[in-house]
Amino acid sequence: MLTNNLGLKLLSVVAAVMLWLVIVNINDQPTYQDFSGIRVTMLNEDAVTDKDKVYRIEDNSDIISIRVWARRSVLEKLTTEDFIATADMEKNIKYDNLVGIEVSCSDRNVRTTDIIKSRENVVISVEDASSEQFNVVVKKNGTEGEGYVVGTAVPEQSLIQISGPASIIARIRRVEADLNVTGFTTDQTKNCTLKVLDNEDKEVDTTYLEYNGKTTGMNVHVTMLKKKTIRLRVEHTGTPGDGYSFQELTFKPETLVIAGTTEDIADLKEIVIPGEAVNIDGITEDTQMNVDVTKYLPENIRLVNEADASVAVQVTLEKKQGKTVRIPVSRIEIQNTPRGLDVDFGSLKEVEVIVMGTSAELAELDEDQILASLDLGTYSRTGTYTKDLDVELPEIYSLMQETKVEFKLVRKPAAGNNNSNH
Repeated sequence: MLTNNLGLKLLSVVAAVMLWLVIVNINDQPTYQDFSGIRVTMLNEDAVTDKDKVYRIEDNSDIISIRVWARRSVLEKLTTEDFIATADMEKNIKYDNLVGIEVSCSDRNVRTTDIIKSRENVVISVEDASSEQFNVVVKKNGTEGEGYVVGTAVPEQSLIQISGPASIIARIRRVEADLNVTGFTTDQTKNCTLKVLDNEDKEVDTTYLEYNGKTTGMNVHVTMLKKKTIRLRVEHTGTPGDGYSFQELTFKPETLVIAGTTEDIADLKEIVIPGEAVNIDGITEDTQMNVDVTKYLPENIRLVNEADASVAVQVTLEKKQGKTVRIPVSRIEIQNTPRGLDVDFGSLKEVEVIVMGTSAELAELDEDQILASLDLGTYSRTGTYTKDLDVELPEIYSLMQETKVEFKLVRKPAAGNNNSNH
């Protein structure tokens, strides 16, 4: 049976093989596939950096796409990880800012000539290298645990050396350690991200910057203080100008939120701004002044809200009024009457004094507390005289003007010769 029609059978086998080859070639014919997001590895960077230069890659030109031509069966097995893209800064640099890109594939069925790149060069900019030191400032954010506030937040380094392209270094204004204190109630150390800011408080791209000695941020040592709300008391000194009386002193804020250790704030009840800070001597109008309360905080005590440091003090005056008080001459105490002489007021029955005070003070004036006297110690002869009456008032009152009184010194009658004073 095997030898029957042998030629025809061999022809059938050959035809079948040829048909199979045709089908395979039709299904696995050469085609292409695109691969994207391939990063170019820069080689021999020291060709630039050894000359005290640094380089930057412009416009993400180190990320390329490729189109690969191969048989379908080969392409189906490939991923982006099978391709290696390099740019040799020693061998392939052109015009000082272009570095040629070479791409190879780990699958030997793909030749270099089968790979078409989306770009031929990595675009770089080369400039002088620079290095400077900058202060590290802790920038707090978040909300501390209930009843607590950050006392101190001290970075492990107050200065940090930053190296990189001179144009970027020149833009740097400050360096911040970003400290999130949410929920803090105890002292602790936290590793903080470093932010580099320019003159407009915008973050600087740190891709090409190096923090000398630091790669993962900076530790910040945090101490926590207990908060307490206490009252504020403001005193004053001095006396307003003539014709005016102190009426009222008000101030804002009336309470302060302070912070300190539990021991330091335990017995603290109030903060006092002393009178020397609010001197109203000689003022003749309502006056407002701002007083820095931080000068009067006890040692180791601080304000929680910096805005409370300036206390607005309002001093309100009242213009004094005058009240006429009539004092009978019989109530005038005569002092140091000259020997052998007597005082004669003639027809004068009473004298008028004008007492100054606020309306409330004058309403409470007790006229019996006004003492009037006439000191005749400098007189020795008979005659008619005019002298200022000595008037003694309760402390809160004053006289509008001196009160003059006219009197005569006459000889005592012979029958009434005695040395008593009137």
